[in-house]
Amino acid sequence: MLVQNCEDVLKIGNHQLKNKLIVAPMAGVTDRPFRELCLRYGAGMAVSEMMSSNPKLWKTAKSKQRMVHEGESGIRSVQIAGSDPQLMAEAAQFSVENGAQIIDI
Repeated sequence: MLVQNCEDVLKIGNHQLKNKLIVAPMAGVTDRPFRELCLRYGAGMAVSEMMSSNPKLWKTAKSKQRMVHEGESGIRSVQIAGSDPQLMAEAAQFSVENGAQIIDI
């Protein structure tokens, strides 16, 4: 029964997932190669590592490299953590400019 329910489609905005299996954002785990493997083996969506809205943390070369989603397969989703609306908006804009299609706050 669970498998049947997982195969039902799920829509987020105008993005339709092939199933309801979503890989949660996990810092240090859900990097691009891991997400690509999850998608290859059946995940409907694999969310990237959680991004802090604090620019001191995401405006580093290493962090920026992790946040570029251009050319990735599947629906590209980013989760942003923070409490300052302006900083969260800037982080969301950066993510969209670098290929994110869904922003989770």
